[in-house]
Amino acid sequence: MTIVDFVIVVAVLASIVVGAIRGIVREAIAIASLLVAIWAALHLGPYAGGWLGGSMGSSELELWAGRFLVFIIILAIGGLTGWSISKIVRMAGLSGTDRSLGAVFGLIRAVVLIGLFALLGRYAAFDAKTWWLESELIPHAETVADWIEVMAPKGLDILQPDEMIDDFYLSLPDFT
Repeated sequence: MTIVDFVIVVAVLASIVVGAIRGIVREAIAIASLLVAIWAALHLGPYAGGWLGGSMGSSELELWAGRFLVFIIILAIGGLTGWSISKIVRMAGLSGTDRSLGAVFGLIRAVVLIGLFALLGRYAAFDAKTWWLESELIPHAETVADWIEVMAPKGLDILQPDEMIDDFYLSLPDFT
């Protein structure tokens, strides 16, 4: 077992423990909030930046300030929602189930993140390095990386604006 294998095992165990401590409810809401925040920042950030009305002196700075503002607001709302719902789950006596499913979620998250590491490692030419070739766990991560490489473009289609979203943008007031 190489040092890379050891790091992978520690990362998987840490993710499982974090998932078990936080529970599936908070973990699921956190990941959903992150995805919604990224989408909203990309698509609604320009409008939020426009509401600054030129006060920052640079349209590019206002664009990124708007994106940052939308991102933070969505994450804050998601955090409060996750905290509230996890309290309800605990009061309902479902904390054991919540934590068990959270551990499973942590395992899945770790597998995906390690797959992403393997995918990035290919592009960084790590796959020709000795430590990469001697690893016992990297071949498994490369299998996940292959799956991610096939599935990611399909999942990224949701980030593309469609007509309904364009209509929504057009209905927003222009504060510039």
